[in-house]
Amino acid sequence: MEVHASRRQRLLEHVGRPVLLLGNTELTRNLPMNKLPFRQDSTFLYYTGCSRPEAAALLTDDGFELFLPELGPNDALWHGPTPSNEVIAARLGAQRVHGLGALEERVREARPLTLAVADEVRNRTVSAWVDQPLSFGEHHGHEALVDAVIAMRRVKGPEELEAMTRAARATEHAFRAVMAATRDGSHEQSLTALFHGVLALHGHTTGYDTILSQSGEVLHNHRHDQPLEDGRMVLLDGGGEGAEGYGVDITRTWPVSGRFQPRQRAAYDAVLAAQLAAIDACTVGTGYREVHDVACRVLAQWLADEGLLKVGVDEAIERQAHAIFYPHGTGHHLGLDVHDLENFGDLPSYPKGQGRSELFGASYLRLDLPLEAGWVVTIEPGFYVVPAILRDSALRERLHDAVDFDAAEGWLGFGGIRIEDDVHITSSGPEVLTGVPKAPDAVEAMVGSGPSAEERLG
Repeated sequence: MEVHASRRQRLLEHVGRPVLLLGNTELTRNLPMNKLPFRQDSTFLYYTGCSRPEAAALLTDDGFELFLPELGPNDALWHGPTPSNEVIAARLGAQRVHGLGALEERVREARPLTLAVADEVRNRTVSAWVDQPLSFGEHHGHEALVDAVIAMRRVKGPEELEAMTRAARATEHAFRAVMAATRDGSHEQSLTALFHGVLALHGHTTGYDTILSQSGEVLHNHRHDQPLEDGRMVLLDGGGEGAEGYGVDITRTWPVSGRFQPRQRAAYDAVLAAQLAAIDACTVGTGYREVHDVACRVLAQWLADEGLLKVGVDEAIERQAHAIFYPHGTGHHLGLDVHDLENFGDLPSYPKGQGRSELFGASYLRLDLPLEAGWVVTIEPGFYVVPAILRDSALRERLHDAVDFDAAEGWLGFGGIRIEDDVHITSSGPEVLTGVPKAPDAVEAMVGSGPSAEERLG
C-alpha cells in the first residue's frame, strides 16, 4: 500500500493535474458467462495494485478515489464470498470508493489527464468525457502523463526486482524440468504442458504465450504440434509471471538427443559468445544500440569464418548483412509486461523525434537509448536459417556481394538458436536475474536426465 501511494504522489507531482487511471474489462469468450483469462492493465496495477476487472481510479490532491463494479445479488452463489468494495478500497489505501455509475460525473468534474487501455470500448467512452482522443497503441493519452509514467516505470524499485527474482526462480524450475524430460519420441505439446504445470506449482502463470518448438527459425512459434526427433533442437522461450504482474523472459535451445551435432555446437557457441559479450556491455550510460552492435559483431565474425558472409565485420554491420541470419534486435525493456511499456509504441525506447532505421534487421531494434541504473532489459541474440529470408529477392539483390546465399542454402533445415537472459542495470555493472544453465556442457548433461513429460504427467 505504501509503495503504491508513493508512486501516485510522485505521478501527481510530475503532471500537476488530476489523473484518471483505467483498468481493463473482462472479454467474453463465447457465452457471456465464459470469459477470456483476465489480465489487469499494467499501469493501473503499477499505481493501485488493484486487479479487479472494470476498476478505475481518480488521483487528485485530495487523495485516491476507487471506482468498482457493484457485486450482483447472486455473486456469492456462483463465485463464493467476495470482499465488499469498501474492504477492497481500504486494503488498497483508497480514501473513497464509488460504484462505476459515479465515474462519469467525477471525471467531467475533475477534468483529469488519462491514458488509453487495451479496451477500445472503454477508450471511446472516456474519450468523450475528457474530450481527448484515446486509442491503444496510437493515441496514448496526454503527453505529460505518458512521459511521467514511462520515466517511472522504466526504473525498477526493490519490490519490483524481488517479484521478478521470484518469477525467475519459478521459471528456472520449469526450464530444468523440461530440459530433463526431453527425449526422442516425446512431443512438443507434452513439454509445453510440463513447463506450464511446473510454473503453476510454484505459484506462477505465464507472462506471454510460450514458444516451444523444434522450428526455432520461426521467431514467435506458438504451435506445439511436432513429435520430438533426434537430430533437431528444441527452442523454449517462456517466462513465469507472479500475482503482482511482474515476470521474466528466458530462452534456451538444446538438442533433443542431448548432444549437439558439430554444426549445432559451432552455432550455439557463437550465439552464447555474442550474448555474454552483450551482457558485459550493459553498463550505465552505454547506448543499447552499442550493446546490440557488440552481439552483432561477434556473430558477424563467426558468420564470416563459416563462409556465410563475403565481407568483413565492419561492412557487414554497416549494411546489416548479418541480419540475414540474425534479423531481430538484441532485446527490450522488461517488467510488468514482457515487452514492457510497448503499449506506448517507441516512446519508451527511442529518443523523441528519432525513428527506426529502414534497413532490414536494424528496423527491428526495440531499444535505442543510453542504459540507466534501475532498468531491466533482455539480452537475446540468435542465429536462424529462415527460408523466406534466404529466398527474399530484394535482400538477395541488395546483399548479393556480401552474403554467400549458395552456402546459406546448405544450412536449410537447421532451425534456430536463441539464448536469452534478463539483466538489471546497476551502477556497479550488469546483474543477471535469470539463472537457467546455458553452458553447452551443462545443457547436454541436463537434457534427458529426468523422467519424461509423459511419465511425470501421465
